[in-house]
Amino acid sequence: MANSLGMTISRIKWGYSGKGTRTLSSPLPVGASEVFKDAGGHFVWFDTSRRIEVAGSGNNPDAGAYILGWAECGEFTASSTEGGDTIPVDTSTESQYWMPADAAVTADMIGKTCDLITTSNVQYADVGESNEDYIVIDDVDITNQAVLVHMNESKVYRTGIA
Repeated sequence: MANSLGMTISRIKWGYSGKGTRTLSSPLPVGASEVFKDAGGHFVWFDTSRRIEVAGSGNNPDAGAYILGWAECGEFTASSTEGGDTIPVDTSTESQYWMPADAAVTADMIGKTCDLITTSNVQYADVGESNEDYIVIDDVDITNQAVLVHMNESKVYRTGIA
């Protein structure tokens, strides 16, 4: 199989593609019972208590329409205690990640932005929506209905010291 650039991909592994400079945070507290599935993406945002949770459709509950980064963990269900677990997060807007798309992908999607959606605890690139525009599509794998993405710099959570 080949992606839009003609490169052969034997099997897609969701997550970091090896492209872009990573910037890992110190481990951050995770919201209660958050579920990270290997079958999908791991983009996160802060909840109202400044604990990370899997980003989904709609605006983030704490910061409006901003995402924090990609949680660096495998398949994992957080403790039922708020903040009971911690996970480092890649906050770089240069890092590129493979993730599944929620619908068929085409080469004309490259360079465009889209939303995120979480269904049955699996995070997908919501390639049919452009309301929050959290991620930018860098490449597509039509055969595997997958996209290579990075965070949209204008939608990354930032805050001042004071």
